[in-house]
Amino acid sequence: MEKLEKPASTIPKRTSNKSQPEFDYSTRKQKFRENCFRRVREDRTRLLWKLRISDCQSSDQKEIINSAFQDIVSDELKKIEDSSRNLLGNPTVTEDCDDILWEYEEGLKGVFEGDSEDILLEMQQIFYKDLLSDNGSDVQIETWEDEEDDYLAALVSQNMCLNSEQEQNQIWCPICKKGELMENHRHIYCNMCEMQLNKGEEVNLNILQERLAEAHAEHLERGCRLKPKFSVQSVYNLKALYITCEACNTFEVVV
Repeated sequence: MEKLEKPASTIPKRTSNKSQPEFDYSTRKQKFRENCFRRVREDRTRLLWKLRISDCQSSDQKEIINSAFQDIVSDELKKIEDSSRNLLGNPTVTEDCDDILWEYEEGLKGVFEGDSEDILLEMQQIFYKDLLSDNGSDVQIETWEDEEDDYLAALVSQNMCLNSEQEQNQIWCPICKKGELMENHRHIYCNMCEMQLNKGEEVNLNILQERLAEAHAEHLERGCRLKPKFSVQSVYNLKALYITCEACNTFEVVV
């Protein structure tokens, strides 16, 4: 009796797809690094404010910086992974799509594991180098810090904590910066100056707190380092709190 030969396997072997032009690892790796470094510069000012308003020790501040940089690296890596999935389309369309996606994601994992430490170190160097170059010297850094408004920093901190369990019990007056904002059934007012706003369904102390934090954050994101001013004005018979800055031509209603 003749021995039957086993048919050749029809299961395709997993082959490398790194040669495919859409998976140019060298180009994507360089783009990945550039995006991480760009975001260090973009987020630097916000991170500095976060450090300045914190009461952390030096070691804790370094941990905050490292954590922020790791978040940037992870976020940029996720963007690349998402873009690869969009490029490949639906993995069930062809038999090779699953292999292609697997191969590419393994390559991305290698990029992250192999270069993440170097990238994080370079991000730290950029952070501190740009800080010194922007201010020219340590003396100018101190001058800039002296000109910073701790009141503004506190409000940005409040904005960061709005969704946390921390309660913000005090809201300082944006006009005199000495008194505390209070409220009754008719008005929001300062207990140290003449600042007063009418209270309504759309305006209360909590909403004012959120809007002040947002106004400061938006002004900061414009790249302006000068202190904005606040005032209560009546324009077209509408009494409102305004934020103004001559340096960047800001004139907007807060509430």
